[in-house]
Amino acid sequence: MIKRQHVVNDFFPEAEAMRTAYDGKVKNAYNQTVQWQYFCEPRMYTYLRTMPQQVMPEALWGRFTQHLKQWCIDHVGLLPTGTPNLHLMVNGCTLGLHSDFHNGTFGFVFSLTRWDTRKFSGGETLLMRDGVPSYKKHHVQGEVLYELVPAQFNQLLLFDDRIVHGTQTIEGSMDPLDGRIALVGHLRATSPVVTGPLDAAAARKTVFEFHRALAEPVKPYKDVQGVMTFRLSVDADGAVESVAVLTDNFVTAHSGYESNEDVAAVRALVLDAASKLRFAAASGPSKVTTAVLLPLPDLRPIEISIPHAGRPARLQEALKAQLKEGAALGFEVDAQSDGFAVREPLAGTIKIEPGRIVASFDPPMWVPSQRDHFQAILSENLGMLAKYAG
Repeated sequence: MIKRQHVVNDFFPEAEAMRTAYDGKVKNAYNQTVQWQYFCEPRMYTYLRTMPQQVMPEALWGRFTQHLKQWCIDHVGLLPTGTPNLHLMVNGCTLGLHSDFHNGTFGFVFSLTRWDTRKFSGGETLLMRDGVPSYKKHHVQGEVLYELVPAQFNQLLLFDDRIVHGTQTIEGSMDPLDGRIALVGHLRATSPVVTGPLDAAAARKTVFEFHRALAEPVKPYKDVQGVMTFRLSVDADGAVESVAVLTDNFVTAHSGYESNEDVAAVRALVLDAASKLRFAAASGPSKVTTAVLLPLPDLRPIEISIPHAGRPARLQEALKAQLKEGAALGFEVDAQSDGFAVREPLAGTIKIEPGRIVASFDPPMWVPSQRDHFQAILSENLGMLAKYAG
């Protein structure tokens, strides 16, 4: 079970091929075609970033993203949000202390850095430790306050996005071959994932009813916050045979990850309710992977309606192109006659009706800012589609 952070060594079998592709793109300054964004917020961030597809061959990048996605759903019960950024940090680059809870549940760093032969100091991911300041601690400094995680080659680091973190300032070479090179992104809950013969739509409905039923029991525990993901083994008759917890970062602001009675009570409550779920009968056993966010978020489905005055067939083609390019929202879709069925980042549909485009999605286990951002960006994109393809 993953709680606060987790390290996976030797994560991707083709990491050497990824690094070779990177080296080939940047080693000759006269032939270098990568478009880097110099991301500089004075006194906070200084680094270079780009889209990984500019560096990696399409087939190799596709295998990596599929490997990452499958590993995350299998081991964490969460999925990457869109496409990660490829970061390059050379002399003087730094990531100041910050928190990313608006971006995801867990942050991740996949390193392509030749750490053991590096020509720089710094570059470790700094994770602040839990703890309340106390006069009983005399002259507290260094790794009593934080942990430094080296960016070893082919290492995947996960950490709770609420943890204050940063990257130690790089001091050394300016050569992009000798810098800190890493893919950086975030993980977030998706709609319940079903494997097996169980009807997915019916299973999602059962899970959403479970979320709504938790509202009253968890009400006394207002200080408990975080995400628990788990995998339910469901028998053919619909009964839950077992509950396997994948991640659990329930905490209180005061206790952090230290033992806490309210956290223990909520954890027991959620697991007990999950074990008593009853799904529809199916032709055989199934697995259901899902998440619970506390405090419980808005449990209403996301509904967006955008008026248009265009031809549905033309809008369908334009929407297809837009969704294909919608990496920032992480869309995975299946075409239908009147629109698209969406699998990721949430299960739902986008349909083109006479006079309007209608988008409907499952209620997400996301904090309010994540839900608001998703709705705002999707509304903006669909609005532009309606305006220019009408």
